[in-house]
Formats: sequence, C-alpha cells, structure tokens
Amino acid sequence: MPPRLCEDSKTCFEPYNASFPAKGSELLDYYIPGSFGVTQIPPLRRGFFDKAPPDCYTVKWEEVFSMKRFLLAFGFALIALLLFTPGALAKKDNEIGQVTGSDVNLRSEPTTESAALATLALNEQVEVLGREDGWLHVIAGDNVGYVREDYVFVSVAGNRVAYVIEDGVKLRGGPGQSSYIITELVAGGGVKVKRIVGEWYFVSYGGETGYVHKNYLQLTRSLSGSAASEVMLTRGMEGEEVKKMQKELARRGFLIDSQVTGMYGPKTREAVKTFQKAAQLDGQDGIAGPQTLSLIYDRSNGIKKSLATRLDFVGRVQLLDWFEGGDKAFSKGTRAVAYDIRTGLEFRVRRFGGWYHADCEPVSAKDTEVFKKIAGGWTWDRRAIWLKIGSKVYAASMNCMPHLPDVSKGDNFPGHFCIHFLNSKVHENEKECPRHQSMVRRAYSNSQA
Repeated sequence: MPPRLCEDSKTCFEPYNASFPAKGSELLDYYIPGSFGVTQIPPLRRGFFDKAPPDCYTVKWEEVFSMKRFLLAFGFALIALLLFTPGALAKKDNEIGQVTGSDVNLRSEPTTESAALATLALNEQVEVLGREDGWLHVIAGDNVGYVREDYVFVSVAGNRVAYVIEDGVKLRGGPGQSSYIITELVAGGGVKVKRIVGEWYFVSYGGETGYVHKNYLQLTRSLSGSAASEVMLTRGMEGEEVKKMQKELARRGFLIDSQVTGMYGPKTREAVKTFQKAAQLDGQDGIAGPQTLSLIYDRSNGIKKSLATRLDFVGRVQLLDWFEGGDKAFSKGTRAVAYDIRTGLEFRVRRFGGWYHADCEPVSAKDTEVFKKIAGGWTWDRRAIWLKIGSKVYAASMNCMPHLPDVSKGDNFPGHFCIHFLNSKVHENEKECPRHQSMVRRAYSNSQA
C-alpha cells in the first residue's frame, strides 16, 4: 500500500510484514518509504502509534526525531574524536637516541657475538624501536639492528644517570675547557645528564647545572631518580670514596692493606665481586652500587673473608713437628714465603741456621720493609704465620726482634729472627716456648675455616 497523507498531513507507514499486528503487540518492524528510501528502521515499541482512520496509522514524529538527533550527535562526537585526538589511534612516536661513544657496533642480534652491521659515530642519532635485555633495537641510517643500551643516550625517555670517575672533576659553565668552574665533583657521585653537546654532558649535580666532559663520567642505563643522589663506584674511578670502600673491604679480609690505594683496579673489582657473592647479591658484577656499598659499610652483617680462603690455604696447612720432618722441610738455605695472619702481609725469608728451630732473615731490603710494617717496631712478641715452602704450607710462629748474628748486610735487617714449628725449642734452654707454641696452633686453627 503506497504512503498516503493522513488527516493530520503526516506520512503514513505501512507494516513491514504488510499486515498490522494485533492490538497489544509489543514490537513492530516498519520501513520508511519516500524521503528516507526503503530503509528498515529499528523496532518501534507500541505507543509510537496512534490509531487514526481504519486504513491509516501515524507515527509520533517527536519520538523518531529524538532518536535521529541522538544518532547524529553520536556521529559528530566520533568524528571529533578521530580529528582532534590523533594520539588515541595514531602510533606513538619512537624515541630518538644519541650515540655516546666512538665506533660503536650496530649488530644484527642483541649479542656481542652477532655480526656487526655498521659502526656508529659519536653523537650519531638513532631511532629506538624497542628494548631487549640491555640492548636497544634501533634504526641507524639505512640499517636496522641492535646497540648496547649504555652506549646510547635516549633524551625522550628522561634524564640519564651518570657517575663521576675521579675526584676533582670540574663542573663548568659552558662546554669547553676554558669555561669558568662552577664546582668540583667527587668520584662515585651521581649526576643527571640532561643532554649531550658534542663531547660534553649538560648535567645537574647538587642543585647546580653545568657541563662535564664525557671522559670524566660513566653513563648508566638508569633514568633519573633517587639513583642520581647515590654513589656508585666502578673500575677506573679514583678518589677518597674508593679508598674508603677499600679500607672496609680490607677490614673484612677481601683486600690486604697494601691494596688500599684509592684506585679502583682489577684487584678491587675482584674483591667487590667476591663480597657480592658472599652477601648472596643477585648482581655479582664487581660494581659497587648503592646496595653493595650499603652492605660493605654495615658492620652488623658479619660478612668476612678469611685470609686462608683468599690464599686458598683452607685445609692445606700442616701442623708439622719440627723433629719429625719440620727441620728437613725447612732445611738450611731454603727460601719460603711467610704470611702474617693478622695483617695479611707477606714477605720472603731464608733459613741460614739453627737446630732446635730456624734462624732466618728477610731475603731482600724490600722484604725487610714489609717485615717492619708487620711488626710496627722491633719486638719480641710472637706472631702466628703460615710458611709456604714450594706447594706446601705449614703452621709456624715468629718473633720480630733482630738479634745476632747478622749474616747478610744487604737486606737492611740488623741480625736475624726466629721461626718455630710444632714442638720446636729455644736454643738457650732447649725447652719449648709456650708463646711460640700457642701461635703455631693458632696458625693451624685459622686455616681450617
């Protein structure tokens, strides 16, 4: 039935199923002919229609127009969302990084064993695609590959943390050696790197901002935060903070006193790694970061390394009777290395005489200097030592008083000193010295753990 004008001049709709539902029917599907085309509109509930003459039913147009206005408003809102908030659907821009080293390898995979695709120059820019286990996936020129994260400064990600390599590094007002000095930095101090200008880093430190040459800073992977206010010490650094740490490591037995130099070298790095292992830290890399330093300076934790462990003497030291092999093992003319258990210092000795015990002298003037450091002055006090002869180690005791005879004149030692083994005796009275025997047994017991 074609549409007709009803009495109130509104277009009539005919039922989609071509027959008007019975009175009381809940839903009706209708199409709109004419200006709307042959379009099926959503189901209309009962009540949208008023009964007119028997062959005509009219829609309450305010209901239809209300729905139409809602759909139009929703459409405009969706269009506005697409036009004015591109970040909601658009891909986020990749970060831009700046290479911080010279001839940095761009590799095919995130490993040092993979092929080098190209070498990147200092300050060359790369586009960062992602991160993977300490590596950055980047676009560099026409190449796509991987570069170690600590060789790239990613400015979009925020300020990076770097640590000062040595004491006395200058924070300058500009990127040049002739620029005025703002302040001096200390080794291990953390700074925030804001940007890179040629070979200079623009940094903030202790409320000041300025420039530091890249050679005096070690850039890390950390972003700015609490880490920049903390200390990190690593190989190549030099200064009072390094020396302070070394002293504590020496007190704990991880270094000896002669290795407390203020320079963070291979021995210090190995000592830090050994401490980290003893402390059961996850990162056993030889870098003294905040967690490692906190444990090193915390004397309540009792983390120590015995001298016997450091020298690999545990279970190797023999308690040898002087009269049942000691005199023969340390025969006249034999050279040995003596290790002082209290200080960890060592020096070379030579036996030249004696029969109830060994009469000895330092091998050289240099050995005499070490002997003096151990003794702290000439004294008859007994000291527990380990005596290494070849590959074997024995528990022993020594005094620190030069007395006659003085066999060698070139060693700067005015006389000789005595070394005792288990059950050895004093020449003057042919009796055992209780103090020497006590030190011999202490030397042996200290080697068992």
